[in-house]
Amino acid sequence: MEIKFMDLIKRNKRIILYLLTVVLFGVFYYFLPFAGDDWAWGSDIGIDRLKNGFDGYNGRYLGNILIILATRSVIFKVLFCALIMFLLIFILSKIFDNLSHCKGSTINYIVAFSSVLILVLPNQISFGDLQPFQIFGSTVGWLSGFTNYVVPSVLILIFYYFVTSKGYENKAVYVLLIVDGVLSCLCVEHYTLFCLLFSLGVIAYRYYHYKRICKKSLFFFLGSLIGIAVMFSNSAYRLMQKGDVSNNQRAAGFFGSLKKYADYIFPADTNSVLIIAFEIILLAVIAAFLVFFFLKSYKAFKNKNILQLLPVVCMVVMTLPLLFTNSGKEIYVVAPRCYFLQYFMLVVYLYGKFFKNKKTNDYLHDKKLKLITSVCLVLLVSVTAVCYGFLDCIGLERDKSVNAALENGNSTIEIIEYPKQIEHIQWSSNFIENETYLERYKKFKGIPEDKKVILVSNNN
Repeated sequence: MEIKFMDLIKRNKRIILYLLTVVLFGVFYYFLPFAGDDWAWGSDIGIDRLKNGFDGYNGRYLGNILIILATRSVIFKVLFCALIMFLLIFILSKIFDNLSHCKGSTINYIVAFSSVLILVLPNQISFGDLQPFQIFGSTVGWLSGFTNYVVPSVLILIFYYFVTSKGYENKAVYVLLIVDGVLSCLCVEHYTLFCLLFSLGVIAYRYYHYKRICKKSLFFFLGSLIGIAVMFSNSAYRLMQKGDVSNNQRAAGFFGSLKKYADYIFPADTNSVLIIAFEIILLAVIAAFLVFFFLKSYKAFKNKNILQLLPVVCMVVMTLPLLFTNSGKEIYVVAPRCYFLQYFMLVVYLYGKFFKNKKTNDYLHDKKLKLITSVCLVLLVSVTAVCYGFLDCIGLERDKSVNAALENGNSTIEIIEYPKQIEHIQWSSNFIENETYLERYKKFKGIPEDKKVILVSNNN
């Protein structure tokens, strides 16, 4: 009986992994507290925006609708977010299968899973204030970031998988890619523009080398055109063109961005020579980055190696606009969630480089490697569970404090502050310094406006 049970597990290990993925992320999102913009979307503010068709706000129609649903239905939040995370890992593993020429590899799935959870670790290190290291907490670990960045990233990776795979030339796939193109363009603006450039680039590449149109890219491109038309039909973008936006929404130019990075990292009284030296070094690093990836992409282009070319191009095209923006009065030059898709393109690129000159089958069927990758995944799951379990405990304590204060008629409500060690694992969790977020929190929790809300140390 025991032997039959073990055989059953071996035969269905991929299905078991899939189910475990959905269950783990289902539990994760069940306990994940709301924060920041979630409070606005979950209150009357979100409904008012919906009634107005988001006109004058933004054209992120898909992301906006998803976050409104997620903040109002626990069942939707759990099922939707868990399935999207499963799709992210599954599509990554399928891309890895293509690169390693090994279909259905368990190790590839585990590596894909680990590449997601490994983003939790940089949030805990001492220099976690630097933006690229806060990706997990502002995307996977924050619902508003999830709907606007994780969702379109998964949709773009679906197109990436189809366009780098042989076959799939049928009407069902073409219809799927049109829908995929439309939805990919309704979450965040630079992803929208990227979809158009990405699909056009693949069409141009295939035509240049093979003198034929890539139908899969063409249908995704058509979907992207529809999505762009829908997004930018919103009056918010016409207002921006007229200059009717606040200072912290305007681009300040490339050198302004360099200065902003320096101002963010160094104290106000830092010697100006040190600031200039930092800006020169940063400029040199950016130049080296562009030259390196240009050479790599040119070589892959000449060799007709689309599997090596696309992740490089995606990283550069997605990152360049971020280097030329400045958030003005805001402390963040570019929000860390903007690097989400680039990170996974980097993972795809590195995976492809690793297996370029390796005997793939020897690696992917090595029992020791399976054990090591499995142990790493278990450790990453444990770290994630501890960090976000602590976050949820504080969230529950906050709710108890609010309910008790409202029942007792207290004029001041004390809410526990998230410790500095974990505040980066969820975006805008400590809201008290920002009056806008404080107002949203009150609306979301039903706290009267005349009540005062203050943060208290977790040590008290």
